[in-house]
Amino acid sequence: MNFLNLEYFLVVAEELNITKAAQRLYISQQSLSNHIRRLEKDLNTRLFERSPNMALTYSGQKLAKAARQMLAIKRQVTAEIDDINHNRRGHVRVGISHTRGRVLLSDILPGFREKYPYVELAVVEGNTVELRERITRGEIDLLIDFAPIEASDIATVPILTERLYMCLPRKVMEERFPGMSYREIAERMKEARVEDFIEYPFLMMTPDNQIRIILDKIFAREGITPEILLETDNIETLLALCAKGMGITFYPELFVKNLGLSFERAAEEHKVGFFPMEDPVTMGRLVVGYRQSAYLSDAARSFIDFVKDTYSAFALD
Repeated sequence: MNFLNLEYFLVVAEELNITKAAQRLYISQQSLSNHIRRLEKDLNTRLFERSPNMALTYSGQKLAKAARQMLAIKRQVTAEIDDINHNRRGHVRVGISHTRGRVLLSDILPGFREKYPYVELAVVEGNTVELRERITRGEIDLLIDFAPIEASDIATVPILTERLYMCLPRKVMEERFPGMSYREIAERMKEARVEDFIEYPFLMMTPDNQIRIILDKIFAREGITPEILLETDNIETLLALCAKGMGITFYPELFVKNLGLSFERAAEEHKVGFFPMEDPVTMGRLVVGYRQSAYLSDAARSFIDFVKDTYSAFALD
């Protein structure tokens, strides 16, 4: 039985569509079909029903479960042998959300590559739910996420804590705090709550994003239903529309600091005021998660240590 055939089989089993599976694997549909046929011939069984819709046969369901276990064992053994034979070599698959990846990866990857040139990194981006499922299935080695990671068998290493910032368009600041300087507004905003601005439209991340999950908890707790003018999974779009005065949005601390401006200059250049939220619910702990039952390679440990060092300036509780 060929490991490559098993890997291809699992992708088809997940997609239940040859076209989509072939696109995901960057191979032709004909080549992928040939791999599946060879596997069925080796096992002398049909793995898929082809009509009316593609579905796993009972044999296919059994093989999918066993294949995940077999490939996980192969990866672990390969990683262990690689650690034995090649110091500071290896392959690490890191999962991170699209939103977080835009900021964190530019901080992490160049320096890690320079320090560990022989470690191959594969970055898998997706939403929180998708990535937690992937690490549980052993499809990624590490997951950069916010605690708690509600998935079985996952241990976490704390990286940093950060808060959310409420982002007010200039016209909202002028309406609510007429004639005040930015410093005066910032002082008044120390006591501000989300519900104090419920009459304004909100620009929000999509419901599967961690920022939105946090804010939805606040809405539910306070029994309020905001007017959500727009939902998107692109956080830069939210800031750009906020700057145009379309509504209030929310930005994580790292993203605010990544702008590289003082708050006064940010308010002037971006036409947006950034105000840290004091609600404890908005304080998030970023962690790196890994499966406790899986072998954690030296390369993966090095990646975790590097990420911790990179964000050591952020205080942890």
